[in-house]
Amino acid sequence: MKKIIFLFGAAGWLWGAHAASDAPASVSYTPTWQARHHLQWLADNAGLPLTVSHWPLPAAAVQQALDQVSLPAQADADSVKVSRDFVLKELEALRSRGRIQLHLRSESEGLAGYGENYTPGSSGQISTAEGRWTGDALSAAGRLGAKLEANANSMPANLPGAPHEARYQMRLQGSEAVVGWNGWNVQAFSRQNWWGPGWQSSMINGHNNPAWQGVGVQRGSVKASDSAWLSWMGPWNLDVFVAKAQDPIVVQNQPSGFLFSGARLTMKPQPWLELGLSRGLQTAGVGRPSGAGEFVKAFLGQQVNQNPGDPPDSSNQIAGYDLRASCPQSWGGCAVYTQWMGEDAAGKYPPLPYRFMKLYGFEKTYGAGQYRVFAEYANTLTTGYQAVGLFPGYTNGVYTQGYTQGGRWVGSAQGGGSEVTTLGWMDAQAQRQVKLHLGRVGLGVGAFAPTLNAPHGRMWGLSASQTLHWMGMTLTPELAYTHLAEGEDQGANKRTNLRVGLLMAVPF
Repeated sequence: MKKIIFLFGAAGWLWGAHAASDAPASVSYTPTWQARHHLQWLADNAGLPLTVSHWPLPAAAVQQALDQVSLPAQADADSVKVSRDFVLKELEALRSRGRIQLHLRSESEGLAGYGENYTPGSSGQISTAEGRWTGDALSAAGRLGAKLEANANSMPANLPGAPHEARYQMRLQGSEAVVGWNGWNVQAFSRQNWWGPGWQSSMINGHNNPAWQGVGVQRGSVKASDSAWLSWMGPWNLDVFVAKAQDPIVVQNQPSGFLFSGARLTMKPQPWLELGLSRGLQTAGVGRPSGAGEFVKAFLGQQVNQNPGDPPDSSNQIAGYDLRASCPQSWGGCAVYTQWMGEDAAGKYPPLPYRFMKLYGFEKTYGAGQYRVFAEYANTLTTGYQAVGLFPGYTNGVYTQGYTQGGRWVGSAQGGGSEVTTLGWMDAQAQRQVKLHLGRVGLGVGAFAPTLNAPHGRMWGLSASQTLHWMGMTLTPELAYTHLAEGEDQGANKRTNLRVGLLMAVPF
């Protein structure tokens, strides 16, 4: 059984500390991989005062940070202008225009990384422009969105008596209602998150699973605090939410319909250093203790990893730390990053995560910021209970469907018990991306059904995409191949997966 205890003990303090922010309420913004590349380059080379390992951020907060970037006199002024203008154009399109997307794709599984569609099949999506209202003390913003997609669970378990899963599913992805007050946004939403510095994997909350439908609070800006006590943090953001999981029945007697609670604090105490603290909790669900009292126990890390005969566990938890450090300018545009997510802090004090899944990465830009290469290693094995042997992460004895949403891994798409290295190359100007994956998969790629012998074992994969612009449309053809050495084909998850797709997007 895997449990962790991790507290943001300073959360209330951060809430109470006033930090000047003139950013009104706005819809959330998760940049495309191209725009994220440009934002990262601006943060490393042009002093952009923004955390870039925490998405989404309020669109107004990103706009506010970009407004503080001035063109330098040196030779890289053109590169700064190109990067800034690219993101500003994307932000303006997000806020002022609606968008229709149609993604035609073969029904096969793959390793979804940052900004990639997790759906193992075709899908269509629509979102409106942002609506805004600003008053004296309050402000508000919102938009409507919906996504119709092929069943996200590529490995349906087909248990006797289990509810039938529809072939196509409708989600409210992209819908938001935001109220801004005193520098904070109170939100109701259907959205995805990317928490961490990685390009291929987020070890706690990534793009491999459907949007969370929940409510939460997020700081409305990423500015440094005016408080003398908090100014050392530099630019920072705090995001806390509670969502209802959409989890199909994949194993007998699973506690379906659980609540997922996420919290992330990101800060940039030095221009070259970004730090993040993240936490995720699974609580309640069918057959599990629920209510405000049980939630408080889980938040405080109480009643976890109980012995037989004790009251039931309050929750399953995962939490940890990440760091990204830029190289000295004399070394060229490079950086190193890492993310450690731990489980099972029972019997430890202070109650911090200590059985870590780990990610390590190195990235470098060249060609005046046009190109980025990265090498990223993610290990989702943890030490067993009482440090005996190794155990696949993202699994536990209480939430038997694992750390999933819609039947899909919430963390890294490679799933628990895996070791995968990804080599990536990006051309931001041509909007082209190529990735190579090598390693070993423990339980299954993309989705998880604990009773199935899913494709696993030694794996290698290759993916490529190219974005084109034609007659006001954005066209992105993609090709991905993944091969696994062991297991049996299960639904759209096969030992040999060939994925061919075309994403078409039209603004309106």
